[in-house]
Amino acid sequence: MLLVMGVADGLARLLEPWSSLYRNNPAVQTTLTFLHLAGIFLGGGFAIATDRETFIAVAARLSGQIRHLQHLHTIHRPVILGLVIAISSGFLLFLADIETFARSWVFWVKMTLLALLLANGYLLSRTENALRQSEQPDSPLLWARLRYISGASIALWLTLILAGTLLMSA
Repeated sequence: MLLVMGVADGLARLLEPWSSLYRNNPAVQTTLTFLHLAGIFLGGGFAIATDRETFIAVAARLSGQIRHLQHLHTIHRPVILGLVIAISSGFLLFLADIETFARSWVFWVKMTLLALLLANGYLLSRTENALRQSEQPDSPLLWARLRYISGASIALWLTLILAGTLLMSA
């Protein structure tokens, strides 16, 4: 732990020009905060809306499930775009106050949730591909897995927002 704090202190000194620019420039603060929130809303909004549609598709007939799989495939790009925006802006926010964030347990919980969300997205993509390429696109096992993954997605997006809110007030 001491090594991590030593590294954080050294990085903080190295990043002081960026930290100072961020601290002393409300336009930079506003822009980064906007980008971070916009990325979360973009990625999370598309993801949660599609997760809801997945719950409906699980109970649908095969033709509805196939249509949903085609739709689900098109949603990956805006979700990934939102994640790229949120992660990039979040990284810049982290670099602006690395000493505070590196020592915050809430920050590390948020990063763990982000890793779980990315892993869940990977599983969703693999399951969707398995269903689309399957000779049995109505496989109850794969649809049950997709339903579980969609539930986890909603929970992770919302918990990630909660962690970010806690981080801002800590």
